[in-house]
Amino acid sequence: MSCILLIGSKNYSSWSMRAWLLLRHLAVPFQERTVPLYTATSREEVRALGGETGLVPVLKQGELAIWDTLAIFEYLHETHGGVWPADPAARARARSLCGEVHSSFNALRAAMPVNTRARNRAAKRDAAVEADISRTIQVWSGPGAKGTWLFGDFGAADIVFAPIATRFQTYGVALPPAAARYGEALLSHPLVSEWLALGAAEKDRIAVLEIGR
Repeated sequence: MSCILLIGSKNYSSWSMRAWLLLRHLAVPFQERTVPLYTATSREEVRALGGETGLVPVLKQGELAIWDTLAIFEYLHETHGGVWPADPAARARARSLCGEVHSSFNALRAAMPVNTRARNRAAKRDAAVEADISRTIQVWSGPGAKGTWLFGDFGAADIVFAPIATRFQTYGVALPPAAARYGEALLSHPLVSEWLALGAAEKDRIAVLEIGR
């Protein structure tokens, strides 16, 4: 049964990007439906389609609706496999990193909203933002990043960091060499490049996310 993925703008919606990338990476057939974000009716429209929080992304398969990105990841792992590393220790660490991104990095998100087509934007970088950047550099420069990807093959842990790589590009965050190589690899991955090209072609503008001009 084909899935439906409910997403927001490709230029602005970081969690939509993650779900879309994973579905494409796993070659899972799906149709996509875009809901305009930050409008008076956005959340009502998402809820009407099964997203109980009113937020995107939402993955629908028949009557089943999954409205949390990590839950989407786990569902796809259970139904298709290939989301997490085969090794139990690596799998646990990959899940830990994904959970960390899911629940943390709030200062970075607030200071540097995703705006994938924008360049040379300025952001206010207080101590909390710098701590989020430093933590990202630590992960991207760690032992798992000696190859191209964090756990050998491109997977969920890499996908969750892809929107952060776009933030660093948008706001000109300079990185040390190892972290820079990893960020560049993320941005040049074929699926990430495709998403970014589609976002660049969109015409919508969300004023609250157009910061740092």
